[in-house]
Amino acid sequence: MKFLTQFSRILVGILFILSGLIKLNDPTGFSYKLDEYFSVFSADFEATQDSLYLIVASGQTEEVFSYPILNSDRNFTLGISQTPWERKQAGDTLSAGIFTVEINGDHKYQEELMADSMMPAGKWTVQARLGNNSLMESVQVELQGPDTLGSVVDDTKELDVSPYIKADGFLAGFFNSLRPYSLSFAIFTSLLEAVIGFAILIGWQAGFSILILFLVWAFFTFLTWYSWVYDKVTDCGCFGDALPMNPYESFIKNIVLGVFVVILIFGRKYIKPLFSNPFGVKLLTVLSVLMVAFSLYCRNYLPVIDFLHYKEGSNLCEQMQVPEGERVSPWKVTTYLYKDAEGNEVEVVYDSDKNTFEPNVGVGWSFISVKSEEIKAEAYEPPIHDFKFYDSEKTNDYIEDFLSSDKKLLAVMHNLSEANVDAVKELNAIAAEWTKAGHAFWALTASSPEEAEAFRHEHQLNFEFHFGDNTNLKSIIRSNPGLLLITDSCTVKKVWPARRIPKYKRLEKLASK
Repeated sequence: MKFLTQFSRILVGILFILSGLIKLNDPTGFSYKLDEYFSVFSADFEATQDSLYLIVASGQTEEVFSYPILNSDRNFTLGISQTPWERKQAGDTLSAGIFTVEINGDHKYQEELMADSMMPAGKWTVQARLGNNSLMESVQVELQGPDTLGSVVDDTKELDVSPYIKADGFLAGFFNSLRPYSLSFAIFTSLLEAVIGFAILIGWQAGFSILILFLVWAFFTFLTWYSWVYDKVTDCGCFGDALPMNPYESFIKNIVLGVFVVILIFGRKYIKPLFSNPFGVKLLTVLSVLMVAFSLYCRNYLPVIDFLHYKEGSNLCEQMQVPEGERVSPWKVTTYLYKDAEGNEVEVVYDSDKNTFEPNVGVGWSFISVKSEEIKAEAYEPPIHDFKFYDSEKTNDYIEDFLSSDKKLLAVMHNLSEANVDAVKELNAIAAEWTKAGHAFWALTASSPEEAEAFRHEHQLNFEFHFGDNTNLKSIIRSNPGLLLITDSCTVKKVWPARRIPKYKRLEKLASK
């Protein structure tokens, strides 16, 4: 037991120190992960709201549409209209009009009225009900036939759902209130993890240290279990980007680590301090101060050791490709249910790798449903797989144009409302000279096109924004804004945080090397 205790002491102590230091090296990245946890915890404790239902009916005809209510929803606008009947062309007896029911401008029901259709004129009822069957509004409209050429229906009702909004539980608000402090929590928990690792190694206050060690272990084990079971926050951040793990791998790692934590609990009497208690306190205090200073430096500048895929020296093109021999698409085996020509139900298995159906679908067979789908092998996902340069409509991706230019600058501002304005001014000056010299300057943001346009005009920027995924932009550089110099089309030559935007002459010199 004594040997196991000493072995566990060294193993657990070193692992906790490494894990804490890796997170302290990238506190911004870990804060993103904690913010995500706080967000999903808050959402889990939000009250489940009733849906708003629209019932559009006339005689035997009835259509029902649901409209989800969010906690922030308070008012809805119910619009009911019928456009005038019009002659399609001279001498043609057919006429047309459109009957529409919409919520907040979103068309939920629309019917084209034809003179020879079965769509009845006369009284139609539109009801707005909550999921608990509470009637909020009932509107009866009179639809006119094709003999009427004037405006027929144009009615708007305001629906106030605030009396029906269920209050969130205390924990929803509590976790949401923690989100602005994600960075502070990230530094504190990472520091605690590293310090307790040092305390275990030097044997300082063994009983107290092991208690804190157990609580820290339990905290991270719960997070990884939650991520695995509920498929939320899909990588744990335990070792940051230095050692990416999926939730299941993270949970199993913590369970194995827990075995050694339990050994320490039962063998704590064998842990003897290496130093006196006063000296131990001084040593841990000095280490804490140094680690906090180190983490704040990494927060305000960039991680000392960069584990991101866009770090200096990285080849973006290589990391966006699927290596030869790896799967481009997943191997799926799907079981469909068909009805054959005689009316018998038949299971048909489709193998995506072989591109075969067994048995083959015969003539006169009709599809019923998908019975099951099994993924036999996942497709290879390149390290960089969501690097996009969308236009303001988010329909066209200009990634090929970006990669085709030999020498370029990339400015990343994932959230314009939080961007360092002084750094933005410096980037604007650089962009003017850089583009004048004939080089490409690109700017990426995850903010909305409307926010980007307002921000560009407010700061009189001489460059346009393209749009990308927020998570991806945060993984490019831990700064807002950040600047990357990319040469040879794909090679990241240099990265700068907002506090270290270089002068143009230095940029020009680096780019020419």
